[in-house]
This record gives sequence, C-alpha cells and structure tokens, in this order.
Amino acid sequence: MPAPRQPRSRERWIAVLAAVAGAALIVRVDIATRRADFQAEARTAHRILSQATARLDAVLGTLVLVAGPEARGGEADATARLPALHPQVMAAWRRAAAQPWPATRGGEPVPAAALTAAEARSGAAPQGRREAALATVDTDRATYTLVLAGSPASFALRVDARRLAPAEEWPWPADAPVHVTLAHGGDVIVLHDAAASPSRPFGLTAGFAFSKTLASPSQPFVMQAQRFAGPAQWPWALVAAWVALCTAAYGAARRWQAARAERRRAEALARLAHTARLNTMGELAAGLAHELNQPLTATLAGTQAALRLLREAVPADAADAAENTRRAVQALELAGGQARRAADVVARLRHLLQPGGTPARPVATDVAAIARRLAALLAPELEQRAIEIHIEGQAPPARADPVAVEQVLHNLLTNAMHALEAGAAPQRRIVVRLAREGGRVRCAVRDNGPGVAPQA
Repeated sequence: MPAPRQPRSRERWIAVLAAVAGAALIVRVDIATRRADFQAEARTAHRILSQATARLDAVLGTLVLVAGPEARGGEADATARLPALHPQVMAAWRRAAAQPWPATRGGEPVPAAALTAAEARSGAAPQGRREAALATVDTDRATYTLVLAGSPASFALRVDARRLAPAEEWPWPADAPVHVTLAHGGDVIVLHDAAASPSRPFGLTAGFAFSKTLASPSQPFVMQAQRFAGPAQWPWALVAAWVALCTAAYGAARRWQAARAERRRAEALARLAHTARLNTMGELAAGLAHELNQPLTATLAGTQAALRLLREAVPADAADAAENTRRAVQALELAGGQARRAADVVARLRHLLQPGGTPARPVATDVAAIARRLAALLAPELEQRAIEIHIEGQAPPARADPVAVEQVLHNLLTNAMHALEAGAAPQRRIVVRLAREGGRVRCAVRDNGPGVAPQA
C-alpha cells in the first residue's frame, strides 16, 4: 500500500461545502427579507387603492344626495368641479329622470348603453342599499366608468386608475422592477409596468407575487402585484466575503495541520535518535563491562590469594602478631570486598545489557501499524529520494517489545533508502511484507536496489 498522505481532500470538501452552504443560507435569508418587504409594500398599495375606491363611492353618494328631492340644486356645478377636486376623476355625467345619458361630454363619446345597463344593476337593490356598479373598463387607457343610480338623477364617473393612488403615497418608485395590475373578469389595467424598469432582473424565478381583491363592492378589482427577482439582486458582496472567510479558514487549518504533523514527525525522529543513542551507550557499557570484568576478576583473585597466604603465615589466634601485618590483613580484606562488589555491579550491568539479560515485558504489538507509522515518519525523505514504499500482507498482533521492533524496522528502512540512493533503478521501491508463519509473525523488508556484490 502507498505511504499515507495527509487527508487534504476531506478538508477541502468540508471547506467547499461550508462555503456553498453559507452562501445558500445568505441568499435564502436575503430572499426571505425581500419577500417580507414586498408583502408589506403590496399590502400598503392595496390599502391605498381600497381607500381611493371607497372615496369614489362616497363621491357618487354625495352627488346623488345633492340631486335628491330635498336638494336645492347645484349638482351640475358639483360634477363640473369634480376633476379639480379629485385628480383620479377624468369626467362626471348626470342623467336626470326620464332623460337619456348624454352622447358626448368634453368632446369625448359617452358609453350610454353601458351606463344604462350598469345603472339598472345599481338600482336593482332596495332603496337605501344602492351600490355603484362598473359600466366599462378601458384597458388601453387604464380607465373605467362607475355608475350610481339615484332619484331624481343618476351619476357616472370616468376614473383614471393610474391616479387612484397619490404618487407620494405609492410604495414603489417609478423604476422599481414591480408589475401591478387591476383585474376584473378578462380586463386587466396596468398600474405599474415592470417592463419599463431599467433595473428589472431576469432571474431564475418569477419573483414574489401578491393578489387580493379591493375592499370596494362597487369596484371589485383584484390587485395583482409581482416583483421580479433574480441573481442580479443577490448579496454578492456578502457571499464573496463568506467564501473568502471559508478559504482563509481552510488555509489556516491546513497550515495548522501541517505544523502539527511536522511537530509529531520531529518528535518521533527525536525519540528514535534518543533510542539510537541509548543503544550506542548500551554497547559502550557492554564493552566497558567486558573490559573491566577481567582486571576486577584478577584483582579479586590476587587479593584472595594474598589473604590466604597471610592467614597461613600469621594464625588468627597468635597474640604477638605484628601490628603492620594485622593492618595489611584488614586492608586486603577491604580491597577484596570492594573488588567483589565492583564485580557484582559490572556483572549485573552486563546481564541487563546483553540480549540474554532481563528483557522488557512483551506486549501485543501491531507490526503493521508500526510499519505505517515509520512510512509516514520517513515520507519527506522518501519523497525527496523519489522512493515508493508499499506495505503488503496482513499479520495479527505479535507479543514483542514495540520499541525494539520499531528500532529494528527503522534501521532496516534507513539501510534500504541508502541502498536505493546508491543504485540506478528507474523506479525505486521498498516493500514491507507481513505474513503469519505458524505461531509467529514474519516481517520482511526488501528493496530493488543493487543488492550485495557477488564478490562481497
């Protein structure tokens, strides 16, 4: 298997997903905010139009009262002054009892037949409950005619639908990408044309919509509003800032991971170097123990022989032994004891340092995991030398000293790298093969270097 590499793909995908998810959330929040604002603006426009149509009903009702039996006249003057008092009223007509509707007014023809039919509908309700009725709708001119039957006179108004709402109260500016219409049956009057807006975005969706009937029984127009929306209105600056933040966070995470991996690699290399120094010191101590053991043994043997000779020459119970002989015996006994102690210490040290000495307690050791860890540890050197390393086979955990196993594998891999560096193989390769042989685990390290010369 190839040498382990740092998992860059996973972090990269996480950063990409975070950037996409954050950008989508920003766009969704922006769309939701603009939709809520549009709904509030549409409700404001609906309220303004409903109030305007209600005022037209009141104007017609006032004209009928002025023309009633109790009135003293003046309704003709009132109809003449209406366009000046109410900008949305283009013209007003009066029909006295037993008289037809005028054929023209102000040079424009009067839809007499439509007015008569609407007057009949308006007067069909019981007295006191009469309501105005729509007579005509002119979609080209964005006007409609409203009739209220009365006695002794009926009145009609021609209304400019686009002037129902005052410009200062209309919630949308003239260049807003909003399309607003008043629909009645198959007739549609355009109040606000989005096609004339230079800022109309052509996006992926139709945008936001609003539809509600005006609160006027005599003018049951359905106000329909649509605000066009698309990618051109998305908060691209905020999205770009979020993507830049995700990119910076990914770069910081990558740098932190690289520094962490390098720190671990340095610690592992330092630990291996420390183990190598300890081994060197152990070899030195073993050599010293071997060299010092012989002189200490000879010293001990000579001291013991001297003691034996002195004791034979000077019995222990001799009362007249010379003082210097007694002191010599004491000195030789002290020297023999110290030499024996030094020999015991050196022998114990030699026993601990020799392979047959007291080893570390064996534990379950995953040789494959140690091999993979060493491959990751030596990855920079392998890459610098253009050497591929593969770990093949499987083996169960073995009972061994993991530090010793790691040290041996490290030495073998280092030797293989040096051998490959001296060779001329087109594709340098090291293979660590693991296998189970009976009750043991076999780990073999091979390379495709020049090998050992036949003459060697």
